Amino acid sequence: MTAEQDRVRWNGRYRQRTPSFTPHPLVAHAAEAGLPPGPVLELACGPSGSALTLAAGGRAVTAVDVSDVALEQLRTEAERRGLAARLTCVRADAGAALSAHAGPWAMVLATLFWDAGVFTAAAGAVAPGGLLAWEALRAPDEPSRDVPHPYRVPHGQPARLLPDRFTVAWQAAGETTTRLLARARF
Repeated sequence: MTAEQDRVRWNGRYRQRTPSFTPHPLVAHAAEAGLPPGPVLELACGPSGSALTLAAGGRAVTAVDVSDVALEQLRTEAERRGLAARLTCVRADAGAALSAHAGPWAMVLATLFWDAGVFTAAAGAVAPGGLLAWEALRAPDEPSRDVPHPYRVPHGQPARLLPDRFTVAWQAAGETTTRLLARARF
């Protein structure tokens, strides 16, 4: 799928639903773990309640998505809440955004997204003491020879891909997802 096809597909999805702007539970886990001062990067954000919650807490947030519809929904809600000054919306592929916005970031957050190369680059963009918060769709426990799962990952695989400078603070397998919160050592 080309970047333009991906943008069109996601724009169609976001046009069909009203955003809830509910923050992802990983944001609460990050707060409990002790999110250090500094800016936050959210990849594949959609109309993110997480970005709004972090901005409301005083964070500078850069929110990245391929969908201009999702980013406009997010930008409009940020303006309505008086948070626009703390939120930068960037329409880009996650990998390209990491190249242009390398950090360092107090936290890099991605939900319902998986690309091993982007995950590795995101880990490299986390500041010492910062957090990598990631949720991906979980691959089935029994691999299927008929259906490839390029955007799914086995539970535990993100933790195994972390660079040595990280320690796992928390991870969990949901019914269809795998979640990870990891801290970069100083």
